[in-house]
Amino acid sequence: MTHGDVRVDDDGYLWVMRGEVDAAVQSRHEDYLRQVARAADRQIVIDLSDVTFMDSGGLRLLYHAVEGSPEPPVLRGVPESTRDLLELSGVVSLFRFEEEGAGSASTARAVR
Repeated sequence: MTHGDVRVDDDGYLWVMRGEVDAAVQSRHEDYLRQVARAADRQIVIDLSDVTFMDSGGLRLLYHAVEGSPEPPVLRGVPESTRDLLELSGVVSLFRFEEEGAGSASTARAVR
């Protein structure tokens, strides 16, 4: 079983999620991520490249970045199953997606 985790780098502007991002991960990291997001004065980038599973708990963590970031958060390396979850939940338009092979969030594009 792969347990999930969230690491926050770049003074709170890069969130790196890995493994199974579920309710257990949400309970461990939610308060801190909400605090970091509220303090944001620029775009938050969330790297999902190493996420193997995400449920509504993980989705809630992503949503905190939406609430706090002055610009739509950028999602990097989004697994197909996570993109499907965002679409089914009706929140995909709240995020920007970094293009494949892009080196920075400035090359992110909106997805509709």
